[in-house]
Amino acid sequence: MSPIARFLVLLCAAFVLLSPYWPSPLLRDYVLEAFGNPKYEGVWVLIPHVFLYSTLSAVIAAVLWVALRSAGMLPAMSFRFDLDVALWGIAGGVATLAVTIAFFEALYPGAIHYIAPKPWSIAGNVFSNFYEEFLYRGFLLVALTEALGFWPAALITSVAFGATHTQFPLDVRALIAGAGFMWAVVARQARSLWAPYVSHMVLDVVGDSLIG
Repeated sequence: MSPIARFLVLLCAAFVLLSPYWPSPLLRDYVLEAFGNPKYEGVWVLIPHVFLYSTLSAVIAAVLWVALRSAGMLPAMSFRFDLDVALWGIAGGVATLAVTIAFFEALYPGAIHYIAPKPWSIAGNVFSNFYEEFLYRGFLLVALTEALGFWPAALITSVAFGATHTQFPLDVRALIAGAGFMWAVVARQARSLWAPYVSHMVLDVVGDSLIG
């Protein structure tokens, strides 16, 4: 990669890394205020996951990925799905779940217990988890790997992924960053965006029914 191409790829990656802080919150706050700041329940669990949280950032990443791919600076998106991809995804999800349960057992006694599944939340995660994977294990991991190499890219994207989860305390955000790093390895091994998405869904669907 030429120095100019590397600079352009890094510039695009930096913009996407910043997009969850601006302009995405502007869109989220504008829409929620327009609807009277509805309570986070029922369909208003689903709607923000589909349209507001990571959606704009994912759209920005998709547009930049297409543009950089057309210019020959990035490889094509990989959405291959086969048994190997599924197995990597499940293995990554189970491993992350095991670490997460051990973490909460050690640091938050009593946090592990059965919680009835919330269909609206699961439905929302189907969308928002894909957007997050497209961002962090998709565009950003691919772009930064091309510019810096895989391990720096995995570290940067994972820290950024954990940092955006500001609703959690710092130690939990560090745990989320660790999960992101594991899923970056899963994405590399499976060479498909679907593998980390499966891992993410396994953690959220099972974890949300156990941890709280």
